Amino acid sequence: MAISVAWQTVLTVGTTDTALYTLPSSGNFGGYVRDLVITNSGATTIWVGQTTSGSPVSTTTGSFQIPTGGSVILTECQVPAATVIKGLSPGTAGSASIGFATNVAFT
Repeated sequence: MAISVAWQTVLTVGTTDTALYTLPSSGNFGGYVRDLVITNSGATTIWVGQTTSGSPVSTTTGSFQIPTGGSVILTECQVPAATVIKGLSPGTAGSASIGFATNVAFT
């Protein structure tokens, strides 16, 4: 499967919780109409999770790893409005590219 992504931003993922993306509080499918793509564009594994604004991302519960070069795609109906997507990079800061899928083609 080939994915074309319109990148919106590249963020540093800190060694403590870092807000990567906050979905709008209203709108179609939780605030976005296309698939949200989070790619680990750094050299270290990052942990990513959906939280409320005050909840931490944990490396053991409620989050998942994205290895270097890996991506996670959240389809337009998976994430509720006002959800905060947070990241954590234990040990060494990493980076994440955030964008919207614009084309999906099967090869």
